[in-house]
Amino acid sequence: MRNDTLAFETRLQSADKALQWVNSTKDSSATKDILAHKIYFFGNLMQFDSAINTSKELLQLSMSENDSAAIGNNYFRLAYYYNQNFKKDSAFLCYKLSKEIHLQLGDSSKAGENLAEMAIIQSDLGDFVGSDDTGIQALKYLDENNFQYLTAVYNCIAISAIGQKNYNEAIYWYDKAINISIKNTDKISYLQNKANAYRYLKIYDKSITILDSLSKVDLNNHKSRATIIDNLAYTKWLAKKEENVLPELERALEIRLQENNLWGLIASYAHLSTYYESVNSKMALSYASKMYDVAIRQNSTPDQLEALQKMIELENPEKAKQYYGTYLRLNDSLQNSKQISKNQFAKIKYDSDKNREENAQLKFSTAEKQLEIQKGKTNNILLFTSGSTIFISLLFFMYYKRKKHQIEKRVEVYKTEERIAKKIHDEVANNMVNIMNKVQYTENPKAELLDDLEKVYLLTRDISHQNNAIETGAQFEPFLKSMLTSFNNNTTTVILKDLHKVELSVMAIEKQIELYRVLQELMVNMRKHSEATLVAIAFKDNKNILNINYSDNGKGLDLIDLKFKNGLKNVETRINSINGTITFDSTKQNGFKAFISFKK
Repeated sequence: MRNDTLAFETRLQSADKALQWVNSTKDSSATKDILAHKIYFFGNLMQFDSAINTSKELLQLSMSENDSAAIGNNYFRLAYYYNQNFKKDSAFLCYKLSKEIHLQLGDSSKAGENLAEMAIIQSDLGDFVGSDDTGIQALKYLDENNFQYLTAVYNCIAISAIGQKNYNEAIYWYDKAINISIKNTDKISYLQNKANAYRYLKIYDKSITILDSLSKVDLNNHKSRATIIDNLAYTKWLAKKEENVLPELERALEIRLQENNLWGLIASYAHLSTYYESVNSKMALSYASKMYDVAIRQNSTPDQLEALQKMIELENPEKAKQYYGTYLRLNDSLQNSKQISKNQFAKIKYDSDKNREENAQLKFSTAEKQLEIQKGKTNNILLFTSGSTIFISLLFFMYYKRKKHQIEKRVEVYKTEERIAKKIHDEVANNMVNIMNKVQYTENPKAELLDDLEKVYLLTRDISHQNNAIETGAQFEPFLKSMLTSFNNNTTTVILKDLHKVELSVMAIEKQIELYRVLQELMVNMRKHSEATLVAIAFKDNKNILNINYSDNGKGLDLIDLKFKNGLKNVETRINSINGTITFDSTKQNGFKAFISFKK
């Protein structure tokens, strides 16, 4: 047993003896100090259950003294050890309780730190949209000099962007983290992640430049050194398959085996399996099997799924069938787990908000009841004399509005169906005919046909996205952000400015829907016609007037033709329906701009 472990055990025994003596003196201040030290010792000994139980004891003591600041701090401490013990739902709840107490105390910085921890937990469990929302809230509260938590939030949002395949968005947030990082180890980690994002985008030269510069840094951390060697070699190979990178891949593997770095071994086995796929399928299968075994030990479902995919492609049909059954079960389990986590987070937020509202309402309930009794007496008299006239008028008005609404809905449904039918015929059906002809009359390789099928899938997904239900209310902002950033790709970068500052969640639902469709139409028009490489959308709230400036560097249009092309006439109609204005500015070869303004 290592000396530092023995030291902590000895100090823990001393703390127990001190606590027995202090309890006899009833000195609560000394008791709290000793309990805090015991929690620290338990944590260093990785006895997290004991750390949690002692944290609860300390929390109860602060509650008995009604010390709000201590209660908030002890919830934070308890959350930390729940998180260390992989009880993330309990950790999330305790961080939220701590956040609310610190907000009541006016300590916004502590509230921001709690929100940052909550965002990281959501991201870890695959709730990327929820994590983005919580992370943006954290940035509102964190002190501008709290670099530790600011970089943690930037990194968290970047990781969530990677999870949603918004790689350009991830690079943006990694740059923000890199620019304010104090610790060199953190900066190196963020640079590695940024290099990976470029690799996912297949911008290999930028990825290699970053990794090559990191490879020349003198690192004592063998884990980081192996990661840089492995990623640099793998990226070079992706950029140029003739590159002899095998010695470097094997060198990284050797370091990870010596360090017993299991997460690193998963990456090494994955890269080596991919490397051997085209030259030695037996070796590729061997590394995929090793990857699967380590992923099981680490209880990493996503890595197990990736390894199974490799094994399905490399194994004989009989075993591949077995692996496919395992893959389906694991994938279903992962999706269910993610959904359960999202539901848990939503329920925790709902219950907490509901309790806060109910507590506030109870303070005024008695006075409101008395007031309602008096109002009732007066209203009964007025209603008796005027009720009949109002009722008849209301019936007529409701009948008129309902008929008008029915007609408008029928027209809208017809137009939507007509538009969808046209897109399916013009885009999906034609592509399917081309694929069928290739299958029947040519001997195109499997990879090319798969590429064609993927294009059809993307077309159908776009049609679905353009006509799907829109998340409104509190979820509108992350839903809108997800739609806009989905237009990021290898050739087009989408930049959103101050979206989180304009509080779109408080906007009326009908305005949220119209705004979503308008921006969606502008983005679709950009992708189809403008050939833009850069799109910027800036949001600004000016005394409850929402101003949105859209601009791209595409090929533009003549203003004379603008209102009759690319669905932009429909955009004007939508903005007019919410009493807003939209103006366009464009000339050929000089980009396209749209200025939107309406009352929130």
